[in-house]
Amino acid sequence: MKRKIATIVGIALLILGLGWLWKSEYSPWNQGSHSPKTLPCDTLRIAGIRLDTLVVDSARIQNGDDLGSVFEALGIPYSIVQFLVDQPDSLFNARQLRSGQRYWSARDSASGQMRFWIFEKNRIESLILDLRDSVPLLSTHRKPVMTRNKQLVGIIQSSLFESVTTAGAGQELAMALAGVFDWTVDFFQIQKGDCYRVYYTEQTVDSVPYGNAQILAAEFRVGSKTHTAIRFQNSYFDTMGQSMKRRYLKAPLDYTRISSGFSTSRMHPVLRHLRPHLGVDYAAPKGTPVRAVGDGQILEAAYRGGNGNFVKIKHSRDHATGYLHLSRIASGIRRGGKVRQGQVIGYVGSTGLSTGPHLCFRFWNRGVQVNPRKLQAPQAEPMKAGDLPAFKALRDSVMASLPDWPPKL
Repeated sequence: MKRKIATIVGIALLILGLGWLWKSEYSPWNQGSHSPKTLPCDTLRIAGIRLDTLVVDSARIQNGDDLGSVFEALGIPYSIVQFLVDQPDSLFNARQLRSGQRYWSARDSASGQMRFWIFEKNRIESLILDLRDSVPLLSTHRKPVMTRNKQLVGIIQSSLFESVTTAGAGQELAMALAGVFDWTVDFFQIQKGDCYRVYYTEQTVDSVPYGNAQILAAEFRVGSKTHTAIRFQNSYFDTMGQSMKRRYLKAPLDYTRISSGFSTSRMHPVLRHLRPHLGVDYAAPKGTPVRAVGDGQILEAAYRGGNGNFVKIKHSRDHATGYLHLSRIASGIRRGGKVRQGQVIGYVGSTGLSTGPHLCFRFWNRGVQVNPRKLQAPQAEPMKAGDLPAFKALRDSVMASLPDWPPKL
């Protein structure tokens, strides 16, 4: 008899166990867009609210979700959906739900009634919907953003991006560093052993970097030459107070590689005979954005035989630039229009006489094609004389905060 009872109890426990497993792994509640994950309760605090007395589940917005479907799955009445939809867009815009955004639901452990719905709008700000009373209350919570000054020093092994990330920073800092020296350092020319040092401001949320780093001072050694940049009044200057900006960018696209230089006699890869190559070829993946190196007016924006999709820009009475073999010309770029320095005018391709995706970049000086990499571009507007004393005081302070140069390779 005892053995029979034990067998029955064992079977019952097995059935209960299988039922629990099905519920946790295969239940419709755990499938699709609103699969919740119950969080541990020890001193649980979300968006500044202590929730350890409640049952808290976490999920994320999925493709195709809207506020109505999310609340329906949670059992929140439609009147609350309408309440949120009626809020000002600055507080909550239901039309801007994005896949991956996280939310939490907190219920009373005894009654199962919803008490809070918390929605993470971004890494800093969360929306809190308080449903404890008959009238819903809405508030926001902002996480503190911490700011600290940091140093970084690195040596080029293969690329700037690889070096910066290896040194312990993110690609955002590499992009910022490239942007500061966009007019003075030819990043297609940097070599193994070139080095840099940076003093910058970083913001963090929950100890994780947030937003773009702001470079306060930086130096870049390319070969035997050192380039220095100091931030002053939202612009960058060298140690003498000369603007880092030039009339023309050093290159029409972000860092990649030069596949063919300027030459008066080169074996053409398609035609297979010697002919001049009066430009610089930048190898890059198809679709890479191509930038105007300076302000100007568009002279041509069309398909031009061997040049493929072609844009030509007049920058001054003496200077013009050309961009060849584009996969397509950017929207709004047409003959007679104006462009600004850094504006995307097209995308890398292989149209016309071309063996693979690249940009052929050309520069005209008084109607004659010249090597753009040897061009000494005029400086932008200089610093006002009255600002020099304040700039020099700042310069001395931030230069002293730069880290030591690394030992040579």
